[in-house]
Amino acid sequence: MKNELFLLKKTIERIPFTYPEKEKKEFEDKYHLFEANQEVKREDIDNLVIEIGKATWPHRKAYEEFIRNYAQDKLEEYFKMHLDKAVLDKYEEFVKQGGDIKDYRRTKDFEEYFTPEENMAIEKALFTAHDEVKIFLQGVINDKRSEYEESLKIFEQKQKDLANMVASLKEIAAKSEKWAPEILDKIKKFEEGWSVVERDFDEDKLKHEIEYWQGVTGLE
Repeated sequence: MKNELFLLKKTIERIPFTYPEKEKKEFEDKYHLFEANQEVKREDIDNLVIEIGKATWPHRKAYEEFIRNYAQDKLEEYFKMHLDKAVLDKYEEFVKQGGDIKDYRRTKDFEEYFTPEENMAIEKALFTAHDEVKIFLQGVINDKRSEYEESLKIFEQKQKDLANMVASLKEIAAKSEKWAPEILDKIKKFEEGWSVVERDFDEDKLKHEIEYWQGVTGLE
């Protein structure tokens, strides 16, 4: 469980400083309980990662938007510093072919191009780079607080919209005993999109699944 606990720890550390400190402390306490429990299940760790991801999603998305707008070059610089030469060389070749670190966990490109071990190294380097760029971003967000708050409101509404779409898919599953297992499996994969360590929510794909299953089940 070493890697899973590492990713859980980094998930908590990645929570933006704008998120309520009291709620972050509750996640930290759960992490320490898992760390001390030799019999902790991977499923419990994975579920907590998703829980944290969903709770912090609007804050993370607003924070990521500020990174893209004001600190992307710094993030890339710090990220490369924490890759060993072999992975760095392969990453730079990946970039020459059109790859982009901004797409990490949003597409399958990284999974297909890099080995699981290389992806883990990239994950760790990216987490560390985010830690290092945090100090710079704190100053930017404090200077542009109203812009950040407006972005946060947009993503809070976006999350509500996505959650309502997932709820619609759950309603379809509840009304179709035959197709429920397959639909619920799709829902599980979508909800993993709240997580920091999985591919982000794909709104277009979610819309497609709703339309598809409405047609299959005759619930249009």
